[in-house]
This record gives sequence, C-alpha cells and structure tokens, in this order.
Amino acid sequence: DKRTILRLNNPPSLPHDTSRRMLTLSSRHARQTALVVARRRTLRVCGTHSASSSAKPDPPDAKSITGSRAALLAAGTVGLSLSVGFALGKAYRPPPQEAGDHRHDTLPNGLPRTCCDATEDKLSEAQKALPAKLKKIVGQENVLDGRVATTHTLPFLRGARLGQGRALCIVTPRFLQDVVDVVQAIVDADAVVLPQGQNTGLTGGSVPRNYYDGDDEDYRPVVLLSMKHLNRIFPLDDGQRLVCLAGTGLAEVIQFLQSEFPHRESHSTLGSTFLNPTTAAGVAFGSGGTQVRKGPAYTERALYLKVTTNKWKERIVEVVNTLGIEGMEDPQSERARKMDSVASRVDTWSRWIAGGYARNMRYSDEMNPHGKAPASDITYGERLCRPAVSEEDRISRFNADTRGPEPCRSEGKVVILATVHDTFPKPQQTKTFWISTDSFETALAFRKEVCLDNAQDLPLSVEYMDRDSFDVVDRAGRVLARIIQNVGTSSPIVKHFWNFKLWIEALPFDGAERVCDRILYNINHLVPSVLPSTIRDMGKRFNHHMALSVGEFGNGEMDRFLERMRAFQAKHGEIKIEAYECTKPSEAASLTAFRFVAAPAFRTYCIGQGLQGYSVDYALPKDDGSPPPLSDETEVEPAIPVKRMRYSHFACNVVHEDLAYDKDVDVEKAKHALKHAVEHTCHGKLPAEHGHGTEYIAPPASQERWKRMDPLNVFNPGVGGLSHKFQYKP
Repeated sequence: DKRTILRLNNPPSLPHDTSRRMLTLSSRHARQTALVVARRRTLRVCGTHSASSSAKPDPPDAKSITGSRAALLAAGTVGLSLSVGFALGKAYRPPPQEAGDHRHDTLPNGLPRTCCDATEDKLSEAQKALPAKLKKIVGQENVLDGRVATTHTLPFLRGARLGQGRALCIVTPRFLQDVVDVVQAIVDADAVVLPQGQNTGLTGGSVPRNYYDGDDEDYRPVVLLSMKHLNRIFPLDDGQRLVCLAGTGLAEVIQFLQSEFPHRESHSTLGSTFLNPTTAAGVAFGSGGTQVRKGPAYTERALYLKVTTNKWKERIVEVVNTLGIEGMEDPQSERARKMDSVASRVDTWSRWIAGGYARNMRYSDEMNPHGKAPASDITYGERLCRPAVSEEDRISRFNADTRGPEPCRSEGKVVILATVHDTFPKPQQTKTFWISTDSFETALAFRKEVCLDNAQDLPLSVEYMDRDSFDVVDRAGRVLARIIQNVGTSSPIVKHFWNFKLWIEALPFDGAERVCDRILYNINHLVPSVLPSTIRDMGKRFNHHMALSVGEFGNGEMDRFLERMRAFQAKHGEIKIEAYECTKPSEAASLTAFRFVAAPAFRTYCIGQGLQGYSVDYALPKDDGSPPPLSDETEVEPAIPVKRMRYSHFACNVVHEDLAYDKDVDVEKAKHALKHAVEHTCHGKLPAEHGHGTEYIAPPASQERWKRMDPLNVFNPGVGGLSHKFQYKP
C-alpha cells in the first residue's frame, strides 16, 4: 500500500516529539479526516432504528409531505408563541397572591432552592485575585462573574431539573492545557472546582450550592469549570474508536460518524441526546441504557486530572494518562512534561485535525497496556442475560457500582479531559416494532423469553412505557416530538430550540420559568400526533407498551429473535399481546421521538394542569421490575398521584418515574416514601444513571472511592452526601 500524509500549507507547530511520531495513513483512509464538530454543517439525522436499512427511501408521498409541513408549522407556531409569551411576560406582573400561589410548588425541574452569597469579606486576597488570574490564562471573554444571575450565567448556574447557586466565577476554557493551568490556579487560591459539561444533569451535582455555615476558616469559594467548548473529536484505528474531548456531546459524535464513518455507530444514545450531553458526563455517571448490545457509557482509556500534595505539602495537579495512543505517551522528564505535556499534544493534534492541516490516522499503542484496555462495557450483554450469581450481580447497572478505573462513575471527583470510545458496526438490516401487552406480567415474560434469551441475539433496544406515560406524552409532548421526528435526535435545531426556551426561562420577570411550558401545553392539540393511527389505537386499548428494535449483523440474529417473538405471540394470543411493525423509516423515527420526549413532556403537563411533580430513577433486580409501592408498610394512606409515569430501559430494568400530584400534597414526603420502598421493599438501587448529585446519599463504598480519588476534596465537594469541607472534615 502506498502511504501518504495530507497537509495544508503553514500548519501550526507541533511539539517535536509529536511531529516525529506522526503516523501515515493508507490512501484508502485518507478521506477519513476528523473535523471539529463545532464547524460542521447541519446534518439531518435519519432514524437509526429504521424499519429496514436495506429498504429504499420513502417516496415523497402526501402523508410525508403533510408530516413535514406539520413540523414546519409546529416550529413556526412555537417560535411565534414563545416570542409573544416573552413580550406578554415582560408586561405582565401578577398580583402578590397569585405569585405566592406557586412559589413553593415542587416541579419536576426543582425550582431554585440553593444559592451561594459569597461576599468580599469572606474571601482571602488570593481568592479575590483569582478571577483576574484566570482571565490571563483563558482570556477575558472566557470568564464570567458567577455571583450575578443573568441570561448569560443562569444556563451554567441553574440545573436542568434541580438546584441553583452562585459561583465566584465561571470559566470556559477552549484548550486542555488551559484546563490544567486553571485548576492549578484554583487550588493555589484555596478555592474548589465544580466541573460541568453541557449542564444537562438532573440531580443537582453540576451546579453550585451553598454550604457556607459561618465558619470563615473553612470557607472555600466555588469556581465553575465549564468544559462545553472542548468539543473536538478525532478518530483512532481507522474509525473503530474515537477520542472525544470532555465537551464533546453525543449529538456531535453521531453527526461526526455519519459524515466521516457512515458505516459505524456511536457508543451511546440517550433520551436526552437532543440536548447534546457530553461523553465525559456519560462516563462519570455510567449512563446510557437504550443501547442493549453496546451497554452504558464506559471506558478504561482516559486523560484526567487529580490533585495531590507533594512532600512540601504543595497542592499539585496531576495529569493521569490512560489513553494508550501512539505519540501521546507521557514525557519521561519533568522538564519535558512542562514543555511538551500530554494535554498540549492532544490539544495540538485536535486543532490540526479541526483546522484541516492533517488527515492522517492515529492508532492505539499495542505495546502499552492502556492501548489494549476496553473502551466500552464488553461484558454487558452477558451480565444482562445470566441469572444473578452474587448479591452484586442482582442488578445490571447503577450509579454506585464501584467497578472500573477512576473516571468511571466519578461524578466530578476527577476532571476528565478526554476519553476513548469504541464505535460499533451498523446492522445490515433493522426492524422496529411497537409491542402492547395486557399486563405488566406479560411484558416481563416477553423480556425474559424473547429479549434476553441469550447474549448473541440481543435486540438493539427495548424501551417500556406504561399507559400514563403514553397519555402524558400525547397530551403535552407533541411539539417537541414532531420536531425530533423530522430533524433527528442529534440535530442542532432541537438544541437551539431548547436553548431559546432556557433563555426565556432565565429572563427577569415573574413566571418566566413557566411561560414556555404553558404555551407548549396550550398549543399541543394544534400539532398532529407523531404516532401512526394503529399505534394510537393500541395505546388506548392496552396499558403496557414497548418500542423494540432488532438488527441483523450477518449471523442470523434477527431471524432467531423474530422466531422467538412469533412463538411468544402464538403462545399468548392477540388478547394478551399485539405487535405493529413499522414499515417506513419515518414510523420508526416517530417511536424514538415519542419515547425520548417523556421527561420534558412531564414538566409541560404539570405546569399546564397546575400540578406538582417529582422525578426519580432507580434500578430493580434482573428477575423482576414490578412497580414499587408508593410507600412502605408504615404509611397507611399514601398520597395518590394524579399521574404515575413509568418508562424504562427494559432490558436492564433501569426505571424512570415521573409522578404528578395535586398542590395540597407534601411531595417531598411522597418522594422519600417511594425511595424507601425501592430500596427496602423491592431491594433496588437509587439512583440508576442520573448520578447522586445533591439528591441522593451515596453508599459508603462509593464515598470511600471518591475520597481516594480526591483526598483534599477540591472537586465537586458535597456530592453524594459527602462533607463539603477541606479533606472531608465533619
């Protein structure tokens, strides 16, 4: 093979060792360049769970044209309505009693309930000088005043569902070496670091909170470290793996692969993919349950930061490199590490790729143990299918699982800079079904006998929804579902729409945080449902539903799966189970969209109906999955929810529950009772994939693991019930 390197004129300089180690690429791979996702053209995402990947595209029949027009009408109506709502909101001031009616309601997003009022007299001189020092490192435009809540700072300071606070400042570095220097400056000033990705977390762990209790000696201001601008990607091993900088989002990974390696798929797909959550956050939480064959986000190859002390008691930022990439090894000498750091090498290489200065491929270092380490959860399928062999094996996955290296389920106790992830071959053919059953017991039997019969024939995905979930999404989620169906889960259009919604909710007028959802609820009926009429009818006749996708990879997997499914249907009959096969890619995309908007639709429903609500995620044992009681046996008459949405990643038994209550209900008490029932009655685990944050107390094993990672408690202090003080003082 002829070997070539493609370069443009005047590339930026690389460290001498990196340029010497540059690998060539055979001409057949020369076009497989990695480009920065931030400058990618908008790509339409066709449904990955298409009815048949081998089928020809649908002709532009009248129905599809009508659907496209409906999507455009929905988007236009939403934009106009939100703009009108903003204008009305600016002019409208509710009377005191009306404003007071909802001020203490509990909503699914957890209205602001924490803050951090750091005044100048509590800060040391080094802490007062810290913002100016950080501006010298990253540039003035990349440091915001986190003590002031504005439309610019609230997207960083307010959680997607829970928590709001203030920070000494918000730093948004654009290069990895700047992150290293920023963290060193923060710990030198005796401040703490709160790492944040796209701020899509749901349990309050990625936003500031106030722990100040009047003890000046222990007060440490928070610096919020946003990684969202570090969104560069480059491929490894001819596209079999990707290196993702910490700010790279899942939607960006999907777009990148569709453009550069269209025969490969991303390692993870979430219900919140349209919000572009970061790959680093996925590793830090172990999230991602929709992909049965791939498993949750997991890798043993990463570049990350820890803080330790040397023999002179100085706080040192340590760069840990387990990437296992040729040309990205640790320099041998201390002087070389300062002049030619691994972070600088990854920075420089990703910038070269981003700017189009090089198109050569990087490869894993097979002489390095890290180069052979897993970049995905390779035993996941076996764990799903086998019976529990130990107490730890009873539950497929949960946040407090202590397996794996430090970045995995670290929840901010290390700062992840970059991670390596496997990509996966696309199936040769796919089929998508909507399955409805008469009872949850029938659905459980279908999961055991059909979906999890063996690890070789696993489905691509199987997502469960109950009747309340079906009804709430149809009543309050049509607008967002229609947009996602037509532009795809990874389209920037959806993210821009969501950011506009967040911007309005951050405006300084009474009711701003609710106005968008009121509008979405009121115009919902104007938008056609995304589901085919047959599925809508099944939704009315049955109470339990599954969106199922299966794939063929060349070994007869699909035929064996479908044979088991037909046998199950024949055994139970149409009264107990009914299946609808999607015949068009647009129908398969509608099922994905309908399932993925469940969480935002719940908030819209609560606000539209004037209800309170809360959300919880948990993992149940493999051999069950039945709904937990709403309280333990000590409570005689638990509060009954108006709606109890249960939707789950059915294969791994990770459940998301959204419960809506009338305004006179003590929602915090109801939530505590349900959590207690999950753990003590059902023997489940809380949380499953959203992280502990400030909402859950981590078990002792997880807390001790985090303490070993961060012995000084300078990263994300207070997470999972840990002390917020230096070295975890009580």
